[in-house]
Amino acid sequence: MGAFVVMLHDDEPESNAKLRAGIEEKFSGSEHFKFSDHVYLVTGPRLVTDVLSTLGFDDDENLYAAVFRLNGSFSGRSWTKLWDWMKSAEDSR
Repeated sequence: MGAFVVMLHDDEPESNAKLRAGIEEKFSGSEHFKFSDHVYLVTGPRLVTDVLSTLGFDDDENLYAAVFRLNGSFSGRSWTKLWDWMKSAEDSR
C-alpha cells in the first residue's frame, strides 16, 4: 500500500467535481483525507498509475490532476486529524 497526494487544478471546475466525487466514492473515509478543495491525500494502491486508473484517467481525457507518492517523510504544523491520518496510512504499509 502507499500514500499519495492528489492535486487538482485551480482552473478545471468540471474535472475537479468529477475527481472529488471519485475520490470520495473510490477511496473509503479512512482511505482519503481532504486537505483543501484542491489537495487530497489517499491511501491504497501501490503505484501512482493505480491511483490515476482508480479515478478514471484511463477513460476520461478531460480529467486534470497531479498525483505524487509520499515517501514516508513528512513534517509541518497542521491539524491533529491530519497527523493521525498520516500515521494510520504509514501503519497500513
